[in-house]
Amino acid sequence: MRRRLGLLLALLAAAPALAAERPRTRIQASLSLAPAEIRGTVETRFVNGSGVALDEAVLMLFPNRFARPDEGIDDVNRPFVYPGEDFVPGGIEVEGVEVDGAPAATREIDTPGLLPDWGLRVALPAPLPPGAAATIRARFTTRVPLRFGTFGHFQDTLTAIGGWYPALAALAPDGAWMLRGLPPLADFEVALAAEPPLEILLNGRHAMALAPPEPIAVEGVHFLSLVAAPLWLKQTVDTPAGRVVHYRRPRVRHDRQAFGPDLDEIMRASLAEIVRDRPPEVPPPRGELVVVEAPLRLDLTAPGEGMAVISDRTLDVFFLLRPFHQAQLAEASYAELLRPAIAARESPRDVPWVSEGLSYELARDWYGRSRSDTRSVQDWIEVFNLFAIVDRFEIAPKVPFVAAFFPRATTVDPLRQYISTWTDDRPAGHVVLGKLKQEVGKAEFARLLSACAAAASPLRQCAAGASGRDLDAFFAQWLQPYPEIDYAVGAVEWNEPVATGEDDETRRRTRVTVLRTSSRPIREPVTVRLRSIGGNHVDLRWDEAGDSGEVEARTPFRTWQVVIDPNRELIETTRADNARPPELQVILDTAEVEVSSTEFGLSGLAVARARGDYRKDLAVAGVWNNRGLATTVGPRWHGGEAIDPVFFRHNLYFFYAAQALDSSFRDDRDPDRRTAGHVNGIGLRYDYNNILSYDNPTHEVHLQLHTDWYDDALGSDYDYLAWGGYLVLTHPLFSNRTLLAGQVVNAFTEALGSSEVPNQGLYSLGGSRSIRGIGVEEELGGNIFLLRTELRQMLYPELDLNLLDLLVLRRFQLRPFVDTGRVDDSAGRIYDPSGFAVGVGLGFGLVYDFMGFFPSIAYMEVATRVDRDPGDVQFLFGTRQAF
Repeated sequence: MRRRLGLLLALLAAAPALAAERPRTRIQASLSLAPAEIRGTVETRFVNGSGVALDEAVLMLFPNRFARPDEGIDDVNRPFVYPGEDFVPGGIEVEGVEVDGAPAATREIDTPGLLPDWGLRVALPAPLPPGAAATIRARFTTRVPLRFGTFGHFQDTLTAIGGWYPALAALAPDGAWMLRGLPPLADFEVALAAEPPLEILLNGRHAMALAPPEPIAVEGVHFLSLVAAPLWLKQTVDTPAGRVVHYRRPRVRHDRQAFGPDLDEIMRASLAEIVRDRPPEVPPPRGELVVVEAPLRLDLTAPGEGMAVISDRTLDVFFLLRPFHQAQLAEASYAELLRPAIAARESPRDVPWVSEGLSYELARDWYGRSRSDTRSVQDWIEVFNLFAIVDRFEIAPKVPFVAAFFPRATTVDPLRQYISTWTDDRPAGHVVLGKLKQEVGKAEFARLLSACAAAASPLRQCAAGASGRDLDAFFAQWLQPYPEIDYAVGAVEWNEPVATGEDDETRRRTRVTVLRTSSRPIREPVTVRLRSIGGNHVDLRWDEAGDSGEVEARTPFRTWQVVIDPNRELIETTRADNARPPELQVILDTAEVEVSSTEFGLSGLAVARARGDYRKDLAVAGVWNNRGLATTVGPRWHGGEAIDPVFFRHNLYFFYAAQALDSSFRDDRDPDRRTAGHVNGIGLRYDYNNILSYDNPTHEVHLQLHTDWYDDALGSDYDYLAWGGYLVLTHPLFSNRTLLAGQVVNAFTEALGSSEVPNQGLYSLGGSRSIRGIGVEEELGGNIFLLRTELRQMLYPELDLNLLDLLVLRRFQLRPFVDTGRVDDSAGRIYDPSGFAVGVGLGFGLVYDFMGFFPSIAYMEVATRVDRDPGDVQFLFGTRQAF
């Protein structure tokens, strides 16, 4: 027993010294852009800094993360991950593994919860005792995929931020290899060659990849960050605090027509301000701060350990949105300036979340001081919450660079594409620190942040000391996968009179039950607000464990509403049950424009609903077109399988409709027949769809059925029924760049009694909703059958044509199409193909970013009729898909 105790004490005393000796890695490799590969050898010498003998070592194979198709890729994010819209595999092959010069046996690691083939176990020839060293040498070939982000190549730029070589995993004191987290701090000597020569940036060091190569020393980093290209443009920014060096690639197919300074001037001013006015907790640059632009698309920044890696679109955005991007630029800069201190004190497992969390908070501090007159994201939401696009941003944002606007994501790296988080499923560091701020209060958190940002002790230890609290349970609760949480207002006892005994003053007591549903037990503080009709309110705090709790307040005013989390500080699965009575909101849901040579159409949809409840609403739609001016109003229900948090597969709409008819609308075959007046009726719409993005859905299934009844009892001048539906299908042809789209339309009308169907109620053979190439008044009928087909071919390369930072054209889509079908007053004749009309044409989809960040699509089409003597050429324009 004494011998074991003595051995344990000796190991504990020796552990700091053993751990202080960092692994040393030498890499000799060659780069190429065609194919995009890195080939070479890696040799790592490491010391067993644990307290037990080792039988094996573990190499992390990060490139294998990109060997299989990604999970979580959809129509929204696909264009920001795959430059050509299709998955191109990457990966790494390791062979010839030796330990101390002798061949070594290896086997792949398949660990539950991690990606397959993520690592390699290397058998050591003999147990390696504590304090002893071994050297592992291996040949490797890394295939870099065609991909945006921190590991890919695009437009002659190769980006490999970490792990492009077999990297030794971190070793825990108990002798276990750490399967999650970063590799350990290490020292590197790297020799890179390229033919033809390439300019490289390696952890902030600029060099040429030549043959023979010159070694580059990189010390005290967890991984090697490499960005290579034929040419880098360099911009130096000198500030009183130090120098910033900014590298970017020459802009390709770029033109920016905008007022004010150009992008380089905006970047220079932003970097100077960020470094000059940094918070006192952030140290000045040691030598220089290196900032490198790379083709990132989903995220604005990435850690580069020696350089701050940012998107080449960081500041290429509308000026009202630019401050939010500048805040993330500050975050990336501060993370790099804090990196040496954080890396020295934190474990490889904690470095990513601590670095991200601290730099986020300090960047927000800088933003709050330097942009004090700028509205916050939440302020903008309140201002523009009239628009559904804004309302949905907070719940289900469908834009790139989401973290710049809505940072409360429960997963920091959902696609697992960053070396710092690819094996981690914990929330972002700023989410953890946000919970800590709620726990200790804003004032105490500010003191804690100031004390711990550059402290010598790990953040967890420093935070406990600075706050005087035991925070072990807190960090254990939040440094694990984020739970599914929902808060709801339970029972409420309203305004019970209570005598205070002070001058016979009577107050009103309101007692509220707060309900919590969580996938695992948690405790976090919750704000409950009681509101009066006159605008007064009082905030209460519930801070208990369990599924429910009570709060109460005695107020001089009468309360009428209870709201949980009024400042939106919590991360919930739904906020629909956070208020009683519910908070009502009215928003403009959609607005569309359709224009052609023979028609025009403007439409809009507004809905009223309880805030956060996307399953039911009251809708009001308005349409103005050649047929007249119409409005509909009625309830809608949305249910079934959720497409995302705000859209559902099954949708039902019941409405009352009123339309003032435009008497000039006619049928060219009977131009003397005009119908005037108005129609009033009720209608029912059933809509099934699986559409996540309406701009360019790849596997769309969209079915709509309609029934409309117009009757004089409802105020109509005409009595008739209309019913039918359509089905739209899309499917890729060998590639997501090439889509085949088809639509079938079949619908009918029938006059009731002695009435007739007005011209405006008949189906048109032509127009943007029927056969393109035929005028909208050329032929009308009571029944319709249509077949529409369209080939949608995305065209590359990518463009960057900027108009006033409002519209940025990114690429085109070519759309040849054929429409055919028939309208007739006889339902039987509409299926006779001998009478089918045919329109053919060519369209162009214009893929653009609105305000530089919101992806959208519009179309322009040219069509003509070909089933008989060609008619006039028709031009069409619309703001959404034709179908």
